[in-house]
Amino acid sequence: MKNMSIRSFLGIGLLGVDLADDAVRVVELRRRRGKLSCRHCGSAALAAGVMLEGNVEDLPGLADAVRQAWRNSGSACTRVALAMPATALIAHVIRLQAGLPEEQLEILVELEAAQYMPFALEDASLDFYQLGPAPPLASQTQPEIEVLLVAARRASVQRRLDAATAAGLTPVVMDSEALARQAAVAQGGWQALPNNGLAFQLAWGLALHRYAR
Repeated sequence: MKNMSIRSFLGIGLLGVDLADDAVRVVELRRRRGKLSCRHCGSAALAAGVMLEGNVEDLPGLADAVRQAWRNSGSACTRVALAMPATALIAHVIRLQAGLPEEQLEILVELEAAQYMPFALEDASLDFYQLGPAPPLASQTQPEIEVLLVAARRASVQRRLDAATAAGLTPVVMDSEALARQAAVAQGGWQALPNNGLAFQLAWGLALHRYAR
């Protein structure tokens, strides 16, 4: 859920940060001759109870681990991409009229979102992705698109942002873990990291935002 644009940051470094229950893992990528590779990576173990099922239970403890993972990586980059776990997200595919201006689309998404969330709209952090043309319906009179609506509790999002900020980093992207992993699998390259790179897959997918994934 990319609530913060990174267009102004493209090309000047981005650190993907995975906040797992057992450890914090970070990856910074570089591209040479069109091929992506790892420039820096690092990790720091988390004490039991700092993260519990994707929830931040000990914010200072998490911030310390983020700072340590960053230092262990050797990266000087301070701009970071984070992600929310699937358990913290509400996702629905909705249909909307095609060709609407972005501002009008945002208004309609908010109206639709209110139908699906078990909490107040003002307590939500919302994002959406245009998936493409919607399959035609018999009653359809004009072209429609499918839109993926993603929402999370604002407080849950903020705790992750606060942990990164307390570690001295600047969050510029908030994604979903599922989409970041999907991007990593599609792109590849993380397999070259230690132990086939699986532990760093999510951080790699987040780091891909530097290249306008």
